[in-house]
Amino acid sequence: MVAGSIIALPGAAESFTVAVNDEQTIYIGRKAKSESKDNSLVLPYPEVSAKHAEIRCSNNIWTIVDNGSTNGTTINGVSLSPGKEYVLKDQDVVGIANYTLLVSLPVDLDQFFAQSQDNLEPEQDKTKFQVKLINATILVADLKHFTTLMEEFTHDPSIVMEAAGTVFNRLSQEIENNQGQLEKIAGDAIMSYWSSKGKEVDAAVSCYKACLTALQIKQISNKLAADKKVWPFPNHPLVFDIALASGTVASGALGKSRGNPALLGDTANIAFRLEKLIADDELGKIVVDQNTYQLAKENFQFKFIGEQIIKGKQNVVNAYELLKALK
Repeated sequence: MVAGSIIALPGAAESFTVAVNDEQTIYIGRKAKSESKDNSLVLPYPEVSAKHAEIRCSNNIWTIVDNGSTNGTTINGVSLSPGKEYVLKDQDVVGIANYTLLVSLPVDLDQFFAQSQDNLEPEQDKTKFQVKLINATILVADLKHFTTLMEEFTHDPSIVMEAAGTVFNRLSQEIENNQGQLEKIAGDAIMSYWSSKGKEVDAAVSCYKACLTALQIKQISNKLAADKKVWPFPNHPLVFDIALASGTVASGALGKSRGNPALLGDTANIAFRLEKLIADDELGKIVVDQNTYQLAKENFQFKFIGEQIIKGKQNVVNAYELLKALK
């Protein structure tokens, strides 16, 4: 039974998807594992070790192990300790040397939250996924053509990472200034949310702040792009595709984690999928779902884009482009 998929090199021309079945181990490396070619994810690059890492799927719980690779493995930018097993969640970005994998898990949340999981962090061997349901507007902003830029600067990726770090720090500050919560920065994307107490007025206020932040992200990125000290890449525009979705979302963290909670569920899925639907000839658009439009239409100008087919949803999603604030 297919339990999910891995998108290798997302955003690149050579991107491809690997389906993962339950009770399967995917061997990641520079060359196929001879006895398990069907279970191999091959990244034929010198920076990738021959037997770099493994992703294991059992009972819809995914984990990853770095096999002592030369250039290391990361989850959402955090380095893994070789030989230790780490739990993966939906939309995690796995770094294999200089290359990325996007994890897609169509997990039954009720089943997922109910299970105990092995996290294998030094301070805790076993944890439970602690979760609560909140109402929120989620914002996802993706830095376009980041993979291409990294490939151009393979000889010195620190130049790109320093510039991206400055940009994301500025965006994180703006999110905080607008009372938003930073969920994660995953490679070339940032995810944040504005939660409410469930009352209509609270939801509208949260949505307003999220939409306003989306417009400000466009303004900030334009300003930073004009500063050659911040963004010294004239052939690579500093542009973010942005998507927002509003509704109920599951918020939780593994065990005693002190980081911001992970956001899972239908609303988060819609935000990510809407962002991926923005075409390359429409860079810099801000796309929102029907719920966000309804909550924010009195304060912002929108343009109806049309019905969108979202992976994992039976019904189409009405999508709108956020154009500008009315007040």
